[in-house]
Order: sequence, then C-alpha cells, then structure tokens
Amino acid sequence: MDEELLLRFEKLEEEHWWFVVRRHLVLDWVARYAPKPLTRVVEVGCGTGGNLQALSQLFDGAEVLGVEPVESAVSVSRSRDCQVVAGSFEHLPAADASADMLVALDVIEHLEDDIAGLTEARRVLRAGGRLLLTVPALPLLWGPHDEANAHWRRYTRSTLVAAVEKAGFSVDRVSYFNTFLLPLGVVERTITRLLRLKWTPGVNLPSRPINAIMRAIFSLEIPILRRSNLPLGMSLMLIATTFVNEEE
Repeated sequence: MDEELLLRFEKLEEEHWWFVVRRHLVLDWVARYAPKPLTRVVEVGCGTGGNLQALSQLFDGAEVLGVEPVESAVSVSRSRDCQVVAGSFEHLPAADASADMLVALDVIEHLEDDIAGLTEARRVLRAGGRLLLTVPALPLLWGPHDEANAHWRRYTRSTLVAAVEKAGFSVDRVSYFNTFLLPLGVVERTITRLLRLKWTPGVNLPSRPINAIMRAIFSLEIPILRRSNLPLGMSLMLIATTFVNEEE
C-alpha cells in the first residue's frame, strides 16, 4: 500500500464511516470467537494502530501485539502507546505457537502469495488458536481503487475459504458484509470503468451529513451479523481455527 495513503488513515479511522463500522463488526466477532484462555493477540498489518487500541481495550490484561511492514506507520503506532514490531505477513517476527488469536484486516489481498502469509499465521497460532480476516470481495468490483492500493485480488466466499483451508485452518464462519451499500458500489465501479476514470490514491472524510448517512446505512448490518450471515457484499469476514493434524 502507498505509504502516504497509509499514514492518512490515522486521522480518518476514528471518524470515517468505513473504519468506524468495520471496527465495530470486527470487535463483535473477536469478542464472540476469541479462544479461552487468551493471553496474546497479534494484528498483522496494523497500520497506524487504531484497531490495536480497540483490541487492547477489549482484552484488558492480554498482550496485544501489532506487526506492520511500513516503518513510519510503526512509529505512529508506537506514539499511540501500542506495542508494534516491524515485519511482514510472510515472515512474522513471532515464535511458533506463540499467539492465541491473529487478526488481519484487509491485508492478505496485498500478498502476491496469500497462502504463504496464511501458512505463517498457522505457524504462529497455538493449537486451537483463531484467525480473523477481512478482505475485499467480488472480482466484478475490481477497479482503479484496487490497483492504486496494490491489491492482487478480490475474493469470493469460496476462494477465501479455499485459501484458508489450504493453509491448514478449519473455517468456523464466513460472511459477506458491506451489503446494503453494494448497489452504490456497483454503480460507482461501473461508471469508473465505462468512463475510464483514474483513481488518485487518497482517502478523505466525506462531508458530515454524507458520512453520517453512510455510517447509519452500514451500521444496519451490525445486529444482523450478530445473528446470521449476509449472502453478498463488498467485503468478507472470516473466522477460522488452527487445524491439528493427528501426528501433531
């Protein structure tokens, strides 16, 4: 991901409708599916640390560690009193079976070899440890936004499950989300392709009324995803457990 773009997230993740509601959805699932006992949580691709702070508050008393490849983002996270180390998904700076839960939010689409990253996650998690992922969904939505953010792919439910299972996990639950705004996303991506518009890297906070409307619409999914899965959406969220082979 573009370094300048990543650093802009620090100012946006507390207010922008996408970051606020996604964090709420993720924390709901993390709280529900976190293994017990839980002493160490790792977030890979933690960026500027907004989600690390939320995870630390949720799991008061547990060690919450961030891993981030961009050095400037590591510095920002540390300035927010987060525990962060520099490192990549494919070569995690953590010992075997040293974490109870690993979280990666919109990260593995940046990996040329997503199986390699997921296999590293499997190595770091203890037996019975949990993996939580979010990824961009639906290849038909591919556009300049994905190219500017150095995505290698967008996932479907089946391709995400296949990748996670190949890396040695048992999938517990997977659901699409950002469903109610999908029609708007399809229209926007279609117009962009038809007019051959270029997308300039950058994330801006919408006007206060627009931000509030988008947040309200997206938030309608919070109670639904507490009870059931959504059949289609612009993103996917998955929870999986480390698969223990008989010989282990």
